[in-house]
Amino acid sequence: MLKRSNNLYQQAKNVSRYVPPSQRAIMQHKEFAKSKRQSDILGKIVRYGALTLVGGSILMYLWQPWNPYSNEVSKELRKGLWEERDGKEDYLNALKYYIKAMKVAKEDERMNQLSLEYTGIVLKVAEMYQNLKMTDKLTATYFNLSTFIFENLIHGNILDDNPEKELLIDRDLIVITRWAMLMQKEKPKNWLSDVNNELRDRMAFIENNEILNDLPWIANNPKSKKINTNDLIEVWAEMKEDKFGINHTKKTEWIEENIKSEEGKQYLECWNIMRSFQDRKWPLWIESYLKLRDFYAMLQMNSGNITSCIQILQSNLLWSTIAGFDNSISGTTQIHNIASAWFQFGQLTNDRTAYTNSRTIYEKLISKVSKNDPILPISYYSLGVLALQLNDKELAAQNFSKARTLAVDLDQLQIVDKIDDELIKKLNLK
Repeated sequence: MLKRSNNLYQQAKNVSRYVPPSQRAIMQHKEFAKSKRQSDILGKIVRYGALTLVGGSILMYLWQPWNPYSNEVSKELRKGLWEERDGKEDYLNALKYYIKAMKVAKEDERMNQLSLEYTGIVLKVAEMYQNLKMTDKLTATYFNLSTFIFENLIHGNILDDNPEKELLIDRDLIVITRWAMLMQKEKPKNWLSDVNNELRDRMAFIENNEILNDLPWIANNPKSKKINTNDLIEVWAEMKEDKFGINHTKKTEWIEENIKSEEGKQYLECWNIMRSFQDRKWPLWIESYLKLRDFYAMLQMNSGNITSCIQILQSNLLWSTIAGFDNSISGTTQIHNIASAWFQFGQLTNDRTAYTNSRTIYEKLISKVSKNDPILPISYYSLGVLALQLNDKELAAQNFSKARTLAVDLDQLQIVDKIDDELIKKLNLK
């Protein structure tokens, strides 16, 4: 396991209990997070779940009348903003000022290191490391920040009545996922076991603590219930078409009319449990948690743990479908990944049933999306690869031809390159 550095932070056990900022600031945070306004400026402030904008909230603090930073900290932050913006893009100088702001804030007795304000400064430091391509420092900063927050969560230092708790959980999930992606890209020694351990820790904490408290209807959902992916795709497609226009009664009637399989009936029991809580509040961290689980599932697939991968991906699709998260967590990508997992399982086990499951899901997905959906080229391409695996060259050629045509129309030339450079040679076509 990686050693948890405390260069930037105090030891978790020494952190003082949370002292909230002004009530007005808290109300603003909650209002922003709930309303999800579409304005570009406000969007950058409130979308804590967006991986690329995780540090953007610092701008709000500097330009609001309730700025919680001291004059000394604000001065250094403004210098940093001026250096990175205003046409200068001098990230090295900006980094210097942000590190200075972090140091001054750390010495301020009024500044809690478990606050969105302080962690926001740390994220600005990380952003500069990213702009400067200082990958080692970026990776270390993400790891230190995430584990600092997480250790305080599991030690009970962030209390349930802390109005920023959900946002801090969200921040931890986002940052550890970004760290995991960097580790996968750079592949340092023991990276896979380190990443698996950290992500499993977060999943265990969420499922054994936060879900039991905030989402009991999910915790009560029998884990032994099987999910029929084809039935789930039917529900996903129906809700995608008219997500807000179908009332609960009509949804139940539609599902009962369209889901006939035994597995589907078991799935319907899961649906009924969750449907009755559909109007309940979802925690602010739920989408970031599903993204972490998606990433963990793909790691499992690449490691050969296909059964675990499929279970996670199916449950993620279930959650995101019912909660209506398709805009931020692409349902088409989730479905495609489930089909890919079945294909991988077929390769590992030489199980033709797995190949059949994979093909059925790809074809079901193709039938449920529009003719211009960007998932189509890669889906037809995947069907072509599957057909090659089964030595059906004629069917492979048909699917590759469809994939190529769609890829050209949708400007996805990388798929054309894959077909022309690799797979067409295997088909002996000119």
